[in-house]
Amino acid sequence: MKTTHILILASLIAFVGCGEKVSELDQKKASLKTLKEQLGEIKTQILTLEKEIALADTLVKDGIAVNVQELSSRSFAHYINQPGTVTSRANVVVSSEVGATVVRRLVEEGSWVSKDQAIIQLDASVMINQVEDLRQSVELAKTTFERQDNLWKQGIGSEIQFLQAKNQYASLGKKLAASEAQLDKYEIVAPVSGRLDEIVINEGEFTSPGRPAFRVVNSKRLQIEVDVAERYSSILKKGDMVKISFNSLGIDMEAPVSFVGQVINPENRTFKLKINLRNTSGNIKPNAVASLQIKDFSADNTIVLPSSAIKKDMRGSFVFVAEGNKAIKTYVEVGLSQGAETHVTAGLEFGQKVITVGFDEVSNGSIIEIKN
Repeated sequence: MKTTHILILASLIAFVGCGEKVSELDQKKASLKTLKEQLGEIKTQILTLEKEIALADTLVKDGIAVNVQELSSRSFAHYINQPGTVTSRANVVVSSEVGATVVRRLVEEGSWVSKDQAIIQLDASVMINQVEDLRQSVELAKTTFERQDNLWKQGIGSEIQFLQAKNQYASLGKKLAASEAQLDKYEIVAPVSGRLDEIVINEGEFTSPGRPAFRVVNSKRLQIEVDVAERYSSILKKGDMVKISFNSLGIDMEAPVSFVGQVINPENRTFKLKINLRNTSGNIKPNAVASLQIKDFSADNTIVLPSSAIKKDMRGSFVFVAEGNKAIKTYVEVGLSQGAETHVTAGLEFGQKVITVGFDEVSNGSIIEIKN
């Protein structure tokens, strides 16, 4: 019996000891949780103080530090951005005018050719014989006419004989000229100077009228074609300067508008502009894509501000003007923006000072100190 009591007492002591250990662990966990919460609050306080200190750093003895821009006469230009496609003003596909067999290709592809230079020789043997026969006939008709003319002047022979000889000579001369012109067509020539880009018929092939024979491209005579929205049709004029960029080639240039279309395309409500290009290097190729900046507005003796300095509220656009040591909220009327600048059309005068740095920290009537 005593033994049993001893065992029960030992068990109770062990249980109480474990309970104390468990309670101590819970206390540590609770303390850790509290410390973490305190740490979070401290971090929040640190961030708040840092922001307040940063804001306080912008404050100077007499007010909020700002930079200003004194308004003076400026010029302003606005551009519309458009993609354009390069085309050649001398990109010609040449066809044969007669049906004949190709005897020889006289020039290799890729060669530079001159206007009227022969590119392809066709079989003209039959036509050559016809022309030679006509030449002989013309010589005979000429001799006959000259003799008949001498006789007629001497009063010998009839007028009919004289007129027949004259008519025969003239008729054969016209036939010879026509045949010689036809013979010229058995040489297919380049109609313009340029690069022989492609020959599409081979020696031994039979070509017929209208069948393409070769292409000549002059990459020095290029132009850009661009479709512009209808709303600019009364603004853009021939001679207006255009900024042109070929981003893939690293080429930038300016050129005037050379053509303004007079017809609106009913499908997309655009009209055509063309710009002639100087391409002396030959680096720009037909069908290349260009990025264009086309001037659609310009103004001289005007006010231009950084776009970031212009704010908006329910009433409209406004800026802060520095008057003495105060920031005065001033409403303005604005026009177009180009890049980071905006054209101001009303509300400001030359000589005023507009806050361009620090405007986010001020309100109407704020005390300021100009730093620039």
